[in-house]
Amino acid sequence: MKKLIFFTLLFSLFWVGNHAFAQFGEPEVQEKEVPRNLYDEGYRTGFGFNFSLNDFGVGAGGQFRFGLNSYTEALITLKMTGLKDPTEQTFIDYTFGFKTVPEKYQRVMAVPLYIGLKKRFFADEISDNFRVYSSLSAGPTFAVSYAYFNDVTENGFRENDTGIYGRSERVNDVFSGWGDSETHWGFGGEFVIGVDFGEKFANLSSVQFGYTMNYFSDGIQVLEPCQPDLSRINQQPVNPCGFSDINAVPVLLGDGSVGQAPLEKANDPRKYFGTAQISFIFGWMW
Repeated sequence: MKKLIFFTLLFSLFWVGNHAFAQFGEPEVQEKEVPRNLYDEGYRTGFGFNFSLNDFGVGAGGQFRFGLNSYTEALITLKMTGLKDPTEQTFIDYTFGFKTVPEKYQRVMAVPLYIGLKKRFFADEISDNFRVYSSLSAGPTFAVSYAYFNDVTENGFRENDTGIYGRSERVNDVFSGWGDSETHWGFGGEFVIGVDFGEKFANLSSVQFGYTMNYFSDGIQVLEPCQPDLSRINQQPVNPCGFSDINAVPVLLGDGSVGQAPLEKANDPRKYFGTAQISFIFGWMW
């Protein structure tokens, strides 16, 4: 009788254990979801309008994208942007609304053409409507520099105080000064980390953060090449700036007479222009 009770209990425990394991055991293995991508869904070409903000101001242009495989695209970016010296400071006359940048000699507009590759990362870990990528691009840059002010005396320095120089040379607006323009060729590039948004691949919406740079081997004279040394009136220049044959600036002295302030070299042409940048791209894929 005792043996019958023992085997009955053992059978009950075995039956309950099997059913409990079947009910509370490990879940069935689910198949891993394959990430979606533009290339496999037939979106091989795209175009977007590119708007950028950086330390030099704003830029605008366009970007073509060409799918190479599931997570890699080729890029062609063409845009227009301004270039500045990083030491520039803008001052505003709040009475009349005038803006002026001390020592500025030329404005610079650049048109870079970058060609590069874009690679998507973390496709298995992050949702398809938040596609993280990075890209590296490089290419030629065409730039035009033009006069920031009307250099009447052609001495490479803005005489901006009538009490000292007897004149104040006018600052040109952004549409003036092209008669004294120069062209430059250089090389540039950019590295960005960005995100493509949206589940509808036909719409292109991206934001990207990165660094862009341009290099001109001959340099661009952004700041004034010469400045007068007002502490050495009527003395010979120690280090003529070499900008022109003019080596001194007429200045009004306290007794009403006119003296000569020797010109000295002030700023070298700038070769390298680099800045952090944020860009927004809006367009479509097909």
